[in-house]
Amino acid sequence: MKKQSKIIALLAFVLLLAIVLGYKYHWLNADKSPQQTTDSVANAIVHVAAKETLVTISKKTEEQKEIGGAEFPESGNTIDDFVTSPYIIAMDAKGLLDDDDLEDVVLVLQNKTDSTDLRPVLVLLKQATGGYRLYATSWQAIGAAYINGDYQQYDSEDITIDKNKTLIISTYGSGPVGNRETRYSFKNGELVLTYMETYNAGAGQQTIAKYDVLARKITVEDINTMKEDMPAKLSYGKLPPHKPYLFKEVDPVSVFSE
Repeated sequence: MKKQSKIIALLAFVLLLAIVLGYKYHWLNADKSPQQTTDSVANAIVHVAAKETLVTISKKTEEQKEIGGAEFPESGNTIDDFVTSPYIIAMDAKGLLDDDDLEDVVLVLQNKTDSTDLRPVLVLLKQATGGYRLYATSWQAIGAAYINGDYQQYDSEDITIDKNKTLIISTYGSGPVGNRETRYSFKNGELVLTYMETYNAGAGQQTIAKYDVLARKITVEDINTMKEDMPAKLSYGKLPPHKPYLFKEVDPVSVFSE
């Protein structure tokens, strides 16, 4: 009988110890279990910010996007040689892009018969022998000028080639469109996406998201405009390992909103 009592007492002690340890474990990890890591929180915020830059495009434009658009000459003596019907030049930028000292040209073309058509962006590299070579065409770099027939997508837009041999495409819009800047540079012989920055403003908040693609770093700044001093909160994330995002293939917004 005494032996049985000792066994019962021992089991009771083990049970009590398990309860105490379980209780302690619960409270030690209470601050950890419901939370995500800093990177995952920042990535979630960044994905929302990126998605806010997307707008609904017409079914017709989406179909053209899948087709891939028109083809353009591989070479030409002048810029105009690359502007085939039904396109006209909407914007252009001149400067040094690749490794030589010859002035290159980037063209944004517009379908003159359809303002909702996707606008191809052509990168023309100057040749030492004269004329230009079509290096790449992107159907994703800037998007259509108008959507749904009569709605202008951006309030203003611009393309430049800066002194660092970087192609910069900037678009500015109100509402869900927001502002976006994308940068492309030649790396290992390929023109790749190196940086993107978006700005969106909503009720009581402004969000600035910066994507350093080469360093795989994400920085998100949320500004509370409901308060007089407009306090800002910074969040940080990291992009997953990836292959270079080629200018001719990448849709910048889609990359960061998946």
